[in-house]
Amino acid sequence: MPPTKPENVGPLDAVAFLCELAMVILLVVAGHGIVGGWLGWALGVFLAMVAIGIWAQWMAPMSPRRLDNPLRLAVQIMLFITVALYAAAGALTWWGIGFAVVAIATFAARRVTDP
Repeated sequence: MPPTKPENVGPLDAVAFLCELAMVILLVVAGHGIVGGWLGWALGVFLAMVAIGIWAQWMAPMSPRRLDNPLRLAVQIMLFITVALYAAAGALTWWGIGFAVVAIATFAARRVTDP
């Protein structure tokens, strides 16, 4: 079967996807900042995998366990704040704050259009 073209995908969805990617990257780099050396990279990958697992279980559009709004938005906000706190612990305070502000604003704006 050939893939089908996604429907109702706009610029806000692209920004949301970039926020998801930024979350994973920021966690990996923050883990390195917390510990340093190869152990820091391992910690960062572990943190990123935990975030990916949480996202896949309760936020992914195709997940059978996807949370309904507004609970999904509340969990997303808690996850973004947690990522910002890990970034601050890894000496990336401003990156964490910037990420949290942009991600929370993006996903709050998407809540209006996201079923």
